[in-house]
Amino acid sequence: MNKNNRFLKFTIGDEDKKIIRKFLVQHKFSSSQLHNLKNKGGLIFVNHKQRHFNFKMKNGDQILIILNSEEPSDLIIPMPGKIDVVYEDSYLLVVNKPPRIASLPAKAKDSQTMANLVKSYLIDKKENSSIHLVTRLDRNTSGLMVFAKTSYSHSLLDQILHTEDFQKFYLAMVYGQVIPESGLIDLPIGIDPKAFYMRNIDYDTGKESKTLYETVEKYSNASLLKLKLLTGRTHQIRVHLTAIGHPIIGDDMYSGKVDRRMSRQALHCYQLNIVHPVTKQLLKLKAPLPEDMVMLNSVLRGEKNG
Repeated sequence: MNKNNRFLKFTIGDEDKKIIRKFLVQHKFSSSQLHNLKNKGGLIFVNHKQRHFNFKMKNGDQILIILNSEEPSDLIIPMPGKIDVVYEDSYLLVVNKPPRIASLPAKAKDSQTMANLVKSYLIDKKENSSIHLVTRLDRNTSGLMVFAKTSYSHSLLDQILHTEDFQKFYLAMVYGQVIPESGLIDLPIGIDPKAFYMRNIDYDTGKESKTLYETVEKYSNASLLKLKLLTGRTHQIRVHLTAIGHPIIGDDMYSGKVDRRMSRQALHCYQLNIVHPVTKQLLKLKAPLPEDMVMLNSVLRGEKNG
C-alpha cells in the first residue's frame, strides 16, 4: 500500500448509517472529500471486498477507507531543519515552535518557516507532504502548533477547533499586577485602521473575542498569567492584554516600548488538550517554557526579592 495513503477503519454499529455514502457524511466527510475519494483514487472495502458509495452495510461489518493521496502544493518548498515533535500519529503532528520563525511563508518570502520544515520532515518519512496547518502562532510567539496529515483529519480538527474538545492554553508575562487576578476578557477585535497588520478593540465592526486569564505568579511590577483562548482571532491575547492595561513584556508592537529584558513578546502556547477526532482519546500535550522566558522569569523574581 502506498505510504501516502491514509486509511480509516470502522466497525458498523446500531447508530451508523448503512449506505456507504450516508455513513461517510455521518463521519464528517465533506463533499469535496467524497468527490476526491470517488474520483481521485480512494478505495472502500467492506469485509475485504471493494465496494461503492451506494453499497448497503449491516451491523458488525468492517469498513476500510483508503483515502486518496494528495498532491502537495508547490508554494511551500521543503527546507531541512530540526523540529521538536511533541506528538505524532497517522492523523496529526504537534510540534513545539521556537520563537522568531513564522508559521507559514508570506508571499514572495523564501525564509524558513514551520511549514517548510514540517514538509521536509514528512517527505523524509515518505508520508503525505501536503501541509494542513490547524493552528498557527505569530512569528515571535513560541509553543505548540498543530498540523493535520490529511484533508480529512484537517476538517475533523477544524470542526472542534473552538470547542471544549480543543483547548489552547498560553503563558504570558505582562507589565503590572492584574486586578482582578483572574477573569474573562470579552472585547471585540478588528483590524487597526492605522496599520493593516495590527489589530485593535473595535466595538462597531470587530469580531467577538474571548480570553480567560488567571494570575499564576506576581512579581514586584509584573505578572505571569495563564490564558485560555475561547476564540481564535489574530493577535487576540496581545490585543486583549494591552486593552486591559497589561501589555505583554517585549511586545513592542502593542506596548509601544522596547524592553531590554526580552527581545520578543513573552508569550508561549504551553498546553493543548485535544479530544482526538478519530480515536476519541484525550491528548494532553505540553511544551516547557523556552529559555528566554525562563530567564525573564528569574529576572522578574530577582527584582521582586531584590
